[in-house]
Amino acid sequence: MLPRLQSHLALAIATFYQASRPLTIASLAVAIALGLLQPAFVIATGIVVQAAVSNASLVFPLGLLGAVFATTRVLGPLRDELGVALWRRVDQSTGDRIMRAMSAQPGLQQVEDPRVQDLVVQAEGAVTGFSVGQTAQQLPILLSQKIFALVSLAIVFRTYWWAAVLLGIVHAAGYAGARWHWFQLTLVLAGRTDQLRHSFYLRGLALSSKTAKETRVFGLSRWLVDRYRHSALEVLNGIWSKRREGWLLGVTIAVALAATEGMVVWVAASDSLGGRINLGTAVAVIQAVFGATFLSWYQDPDWSVTQAGTSIEKVSRLEAAVSADVRDHSGTRDPAGLPRREVRFEHVTFRYPGSDRLIFDDFNLALQAGQSLAIVGENGAGKTSLVKLLARLYEPTSGRITVDGIDVRELDPTGWHQCIAAVFQDFAQFELSAYDNVAFGAVRKAADTELVDRAARLAGAADVIRQLPYGWSTPLSRELTYGSQLSGGEWQRLALARALFGIMAGARILILDEPTAALDVRGEAEVYQRFLELTQGATTIVISHRFSTVRRADRIVVIEHGQVVESGSHAELLDRAGRYAEMYALQAARFTSEEMVT
Repeated sequence: MLPRLQSHLALAIATFYQASRPLTIASLAVAIALGLLQPAFVIATGIVVQAAVSNASLVFPLGLLGAVFATTRVLGPLRDELGVALWRRVDQSTGDRIMRAMSAQPGLQQVEDPRVQDLVVQAEGAVTGFSVGQTAQQLPILLSQKIFALVSLAIVFRTYWWAAVLLGIVHAAGYAGARWHWFQLTLVLAGRTDQLRHSFYLRGLALSSKTAKETRVFGLSRWLVDRYRHSALEVLNGIWSKRREGWLLGVTIAVALAATEGMVVWVAASDSLGGRINLGTAVAVIQAVFGATFLSWYQDPDWSVTQAGTSIEKVSRLEAAVSADVRDHSGTRDPAGLPRREVRFEHVTFRYPGSDRLIFDDFNLALQAGQSLAIVGENGAGKTSLVKLLARLYEPTSGRITVDGIDVRELDPTGWHQCIAAVFQDFAQFELSAYDNVAFGAVRKAADTELVDRAARLAGAADVIRQLPYGWSTPLSRELTYGSQLSGGEWQRLALARALFGIMAGARILILDEPTAALDVRGEAEVYQRFLELTQGATTIVISHRFSTVRRADRIVVIEHGQVVESGSHAELLDRAGRYAEMYALQAARFTSEEMVT
């Protein structure tokens, strides 16, 4: 276990040094100084006592004691302040590493992997409650204690070598036992990270304003609290069980330590009374016996060092996992201006990682550049999965996707993403300024205020912006100062403006994946018609359950069981009286029935 602790300590110090070299050096230097000053105070106390009983001058002993005491009193708060400052720097640095790792992934495979999410939680220290930065504040305290303890043991050794050896053995055994027990607790926590994440999610629901309507209307508030307590208690019961298992070991170690220390104190006192050692030496030895106790301690500072090393290792594992994902999404060819001729799915097979269910099986589809393609099919047919593959958010299990004959895996993924503008059904509602919500469609062109404004106007979002109290600068959340909340339809307008801004900035493919599902039939049809007109010349993919919308596309494909079962224009597919015509008739009958009832 000791080599493991040493590796964790070295890893932690290297991380602190990387976060802030000056703060790390200063913090450790002050900690070492304090660790040496504490046993110096023990020695100075013995000198004062011996000078007093021998009627010698107290000027130097008291001056020495006062200097050591004053310096200790100054360096103690300084060590704590340096530790807190380093804590913030290290947590910032570690958080940056985690954010860079998660945001560097061009695809979604790692982001949606529960094992990766477990790594994130563990790297942040959320499982144990100790972040890497907290260890930066705890380590100087630990270092001072251990130096004090080791020098104290040396003070005992100078007078009673056998006592120092005996104390060292007992302290080492006590430390090993305590560390083993804490390690068992850590295993319980690490093994239940997924359950802890579930508990955190329940707590987040209870605290979130975004779900407050549902939790109150459906009477879930009390249920969430009770379920959170139940979920958290399952983990805590495992910890408490481990604690109960270690009580006998703890008591045994405590009794052995007390007996050993008591024996050494008794010997020192007896030798002092018998004149075998002077009183000053006895006082110093007795204080040193208790100072050496820190050698057997394994508490928060010790545990935090171990947890810091573990968390840093998790960060490294996270970065390695992401690097593998980045390699899988490699590609160097410039995709600017693509597609010019066509996009083609060639014998594509795809299943999501960890799933045996095939989404596509030998799937083939060609899409002409500049045309609009509508995709229809039942829920789960693979419509959104097709879009994810096209955008390289996932890679095909087999087969390939080509753009003008070029395999998309040869294209630079960042550049390829810039060729695509998308509005998904669950589009993001960024709680930032209204301007950012549109400009995010093409961050590289975000400074072009005229183009952003034009995209908003054409998407019908200009009225939304005008009604905001601070216009484009208004934060879109009531939880933010001077913020404002939008309705669902207003958010949809901004999302559409974001996609339109992407097209205006150079994107060649527009994806509309049911972003207007909340609108009525006429409203959705009008939005799609307007967008198809505004983005004429772009390659457009439309996904919708409403045939009044998809009928406007140049071409319609029906997907079932991972295959294209029909393809053609609206009129052609109706003439064939196949699957499309059947679904169209069913939906038309439903709308006719609704109108008759109305």
